[in-house]
Formats: sequence, structure tokens, C-alpha cells
Amino acid sequence: MIDHLSYSSISLFLDCPEAWRRKYIAQEPVRTSPPLVFGSAFHNCVEDKIANPEKDILSIWGDCWPAALEGQDVYWGAETPEQHFNEGVRILSNKAVLDEITKIKPLKLDVGTDTERPAIEQKVELRVPKVGVPIIGYIDVILEDGTPADFKTSKASWSDSKASEQLQSLFYIAALNQMEVTVNWKFAHLIFVKTKEPKFQRLEHSHKPAELFFLFRVIEQVWDAIEKQSFPLHPGSWRCSPNFCDFYQACKGQYMNE
Repeated sequence: MIDHLSYSSISLFLDCPEAWRRKYIAQEPVRTSPPLVFGSAFHNCVEDKIANPEKDILSIWGDCWPAALEGQDVYWGAETPEQHFNEGVRILSNKAVLDEITKIKPLKLDVGTDTERPAIEQKVELRVPKVGVPIIGYIDVILEDGTPADFKTSKASWSDSKASEQLQSLFYIAALNQMEVTVNWKFAHLIFVKTKEPKFQRLEHSHKPAELFFLFRVIEQVWDAIEKQSFPLHPGSWRCSPNFCDFYQACKGQYMNE
């Protein structure tokens, strides 16, 4: 029984309802890809550094990398764990990147008894009319000016249009607004680009309150399909490939091999 949704699960459903069914209903085993493991470790490393500026970032990375691997079934292919660990060292050793990390200042949240904590990995919950479960997520960091932000690692630079088209940012803003947190309707993507010379991008865009109606409509339609157990195949999706879908071989792939 599904007791909540998340941005990532909604995104998967929109890409391929059948893949969503296999993962969340049938609970078929999935493998983690090296980029996902790397991204998780890198996120945790950056979050630890901005919460604890006095700590050495390479020492943090040395702890975050094995922690991200623990319990994961990773399909490495021709790659190796050492290769990705060294990639993290290369990026985090870059002075320009490290300088940008030190500029990231999280909002301080009052947790009572004159105690504050940085707004890192902030849990949010969104309730949508006609949807029987909450949509739960975690914001990587809320910046000092109240702007929620998300960390990304990428092989190539992002465009402004790619950043502004992300549904994730609207979900976070909607959840904060519903939780009666003052929002400025802005969102920032903080992107670490794994180019030959590593670089950092901050792409910021704004949303309008009226966009919440579109977000709610999308989530309502996803939930309606789940309740009706409607999980059509989506062979036209970018995900329908042995490189991007954990279920390809048990789905389209079984026919391709005949």
C-alpha cells in the first residue's frame, strides 16, 4: 500500500507508469547507477561542509563515499568505485569550486531553547486535493534569503531553460507555502559540473503562485491513475533504454532478444 508519494516517484510515473508499478507495487529489485551513488555522496559531503565550515572537505568526502556505497547494489560496468572516488577528490580540490561552496550560507532555523540549526535536508510535506497520501520531500538547503536550493552534479553545464523546467522546484515552493513558511517564490539550482576544469553554476528562477494549480493537477492525475491501477507502457520515453531503466530486460528487452 502506498502511504506517500515523492517528487522522484511522481517523476518516474510521468516517465513510465509501468516502471513505477514495477518499483513501488511489485517491488522488483533495482540496481543503483554510479552517477546516483556519486551524486548522493557529493550532496552529503557539501551539506556537511556548509553545516561545519571548520571541517576539511576532503576528509568529509573520505567518509561520505564509503557511506554512500554501503548496502547498495551498484552496476559499475566498465567503471570502478575508485574512479568515482577520485573524481570527487578532483572536483573538491578545485579552489574555485571550494570557494563557491564556502559562499553557500544556510538559513538558521529556530528549534527552541535558544538553539538554531542550519536549514539543510529540510523535510517538507505537501497535501494535494483529491490525493489520499502526502507528497514528502527533502530540500537540500534553504539559503539565508529564504530561497530553497538543490544540489546537482552533472557531466555538462545546465541551460537556464533546463533549470526553469524542473517540476521539483515548484513542488518545494508549494510545500513551504502550504506549511506557512514565508517564500520568495524563487528557487536555486546549485550545480557542480564534472568538466575537465570543474565548475560551479547557480541558476535561479522564479515561479508564480498560479503555477500551483498546474502542479496540483499533475499530481492529482498521477494519483488517479495509481488508484485505477493504470500503468501503461511508455516506449517513447528517454528512460526506455537498457542504459536508463532497471526493468528494461524484463520488459521491452525480452522481446528485443527473440
